Amino acid sequence: MRGDRLAELRKDAGLTQRQFAQQMHVSLNTVSGWERGLADPDDETKILFARRFEVSMDYLMGLTDRQKPQERQGAAFLYIKDLPPAAARELEEFLRQLKKKYRL
Repeated sequence: MRGDRLAELRKDAGLTQRQFAQQMHVSLNTVSGWERGLADPDDETKILFARRFEVSMDYLMGLTDRQKPQERQGAAFLYIKDLPPAAARELEEFLRQLKKKYRL
């Protein structure tokens, strides 16, 4: 986990290390260790951080700079961008029919 990201999220939430430690039911030294990269919380605690600060695990781990997961665009988006306009319209109509058929 990226400790600097945890520190940034904590500060953005307006919390001191002491306040955050109290909320997490850990010592101030534990929070300090996490933020300085001297200790790594267990996976369940990382999940709590992600939920608490409403960010993705990928963001906490430093795998992406996006705090929130990217919304899925759906299959249509993947194919339409490379199709000629007439084919894109045809595909969109087909997808509408599928949604209707399966009551989506």
